Amino acid sequence: MGKYFLALILLMVMVNSSFASIPNWLTIKAKSGDHISSLLSRYNLQRSRCNRDQFYQLNQLKSSSALHIGKTYKLPILRYRYNGRSIRSTINNINWEKAIKIKRFNKRLRKKGLKRTSFIDNSDLWVSYQDLGCSKSYIHTNTRKITQEKKRKRKRKNKSHKRKMNFPIFGSKYARFSSVSNKLRGKVFYLVGGHGGPDPGAIGQRAGHKLCEDEYGYDVTLRLARRLLANGAIVHIILRDPNDGIRDQKYLKCDHDEVYLGNKRISRSQHPRLEDRAFIINNLFYSYKRKGYKSKNQITLMLHIDSRNRKKQIDAFFYHAPKSRRSKKIAKRLYRTFKTKYHYFQASRSYTGRVLSRDLFMLMNLKPLAVYFELANIRNPSDQRRLIFPQNRESLAKWIAEGLIRHYRH
Repeated sequence: MGKYFLALILLMVMVNSSFASIPNWLTIKAKSGDHISSLLSRYNLQRSRCNRDQFYQLNQLKSSSALHIGKTYKLPILRYRYNGRSIRSTINNINWEKAIKIKRFNKRLRKKGLKRTSFIDNSDLWVSYQDLGCSKSYIHTNTRKITQEKKRKRKRKNKSHKRKMNFPIFGSKYARFSSVSNKLRGKVFYLVGGHGGPDPGAIGQRAGHKLCEDEYGYDVTLRLARRLLANGAIVHIILRDPNDGIRDQKYLKCDHDEVYLGNKRISRSQHPRLEDRAFIINNLFYSYKRKGYKSKNQITLMLHIDSRNRKKQIDAFFYHAPKSRRSKKIAKRLYRTFKTKYHYFQASRSYTGRVLSRDLFMLMNLKPLAVYFELANIRNPSDQRRLIFPQNRESLAKWIAEGLIRHYRH
């Protein structure tokens, strides 16, 4: 009888040791005011892209996603049962430097009040995903297999959406591209860059170069159009320049050869210009209505750049028609997307963009839903960096596209 009892005890020890070697992800419930960036920052995870990417993967989120109050999320922190001997032997005999990093990580979280006691006292060892070198070899094999299967499914799904496209308006470098999804299938977008033709719009100066609103607004418009098309949308670029595709230069040459869709010349007078744009968009709107496209699936986006005092730095903000609840909803979704991006990429400062109603001619006289953008202050040196660097113009287009995709998901 004693032998059986001893064998049972040994079996239980072996089982417990086995479970102790399998770490679990630390979970936390989102509170009011939490967003992805602040949550990761609270646990000293924000600085590492490795941690951020793992957080998105664990919770099946994107960088633009919002957290839901009361919902439980997995953090990129693995909880090990400390074996009472050393950190190295607890985690597959990792090297000494990693063990020191893990020890310091636990100490910092304890000082912040996120851990009540030392891992030595309660055997609860927390390990940042980054401190393991972002290596999946430390994760339980079942978790690894599930992740790999999800990736395979996603790859098959994306492959089924891919089709080749060719739009010369984007220029020789960007004309050919492949679709990436059908997330915006059945949606129609009318894109209007600010000003154009005889009216360059707001003008700034930088390093001896003249910055024209219509050129930078048009470049962002083209980049946005390309992204919307790649996600299955129908896109009409109302104001276009036959010579200027997407450009990767910092300083874009100011010219006056823009025309309307259909090669119609742009009037020198402001009011006729606005009437012409509204007429083109409204005609297209009714033609799609007759084809069965709903009003809620047709959106006009007008991309402008503001001109204010040189010292005034502004973030992108959005106008909608005063009595249009649907347009306001779109503007708010875009606002939240931009705010999330700022928290992620510029966590050191707050986002000051706003959503406002305004009785502008184009907002009041268009049949489709409409949002009017002001992307920057063209006279402010800091805001100018948002415009002159092509990667920043691409980011603006990307964020707008992501906001629109999120709008149609909800």
